[in-house]
Amino acid sequence: MNVAYTSIVFAIVFLALLALLHFLKPELDPSWRMISEYEIGRFGWLMRLAFFSWGASVVALLVAIWPWLQPIAGTIARWWFVLIAIALFGAGIFKTDPITDITDSVVNRLHTICGAIVILTFPIAATLANRGLTRDPLWSASQGLLIVVTALTWIGVVSFFASISIARRRDPSAGAGGPTIRMGWPNRFMVVTYAGWIIVVAAISLRL
Repeated sequence: MNVAYTSIVFAIVFLALLALLHFLKPELDPSWRMISEYEIGRFGWLMRLAFFSWGASVVALLVAIWPWLQPIAGTIARWWFVLIAIALFGAGIFKTDPITDITDSVVNRLHTICGAIVILTFPIAATLANRGLTRDPLWSASQGLLIVVTALTWIGVVSFFASISIARRRDPSAGAGGPTIRMGWPNRFMVVTYAGWIIVVAAISLRL
């Protein structure tokens, strides 16, 4: 199987498992619960598998597009996505605590670090990869589509943090998380844009 197909399959598996968990764990309100919380309790192994699948999709995509990533932006993007892939595997290995739990375990802290790497830096790495790829004439024809899917990753991360900021302004006593901070759906929209970027870039590489 072409490695780009492998990337697409793993990204779709991630999205499918995430969608399935909404039905398997309806007690977790998706309007304010983070996707990482599906790791807790029953069916937690499915969310861990989802993170591993997402990490595998990044690794497979890197293998597929590695020769086309032109320096300097492309070289930075290569190793940045290596870090993101490691963080995704780490997010699956280190289980998060409930967002309402005010205690801070070492495992939860490690999960938080891994999550922060993915959430905060994926759009930056995608932008660098976009620049690196479009320097190649074969990719330049797809520049418009790459700009759109990369812009969506930025919209995803901005909407996520905007939902948190707006909620905390309305209720300063809300704390780190809770029913009044409606960041659940923005969190899901964000990760869908990230996975979507992987799928689109892998699909373009297949045509080349």
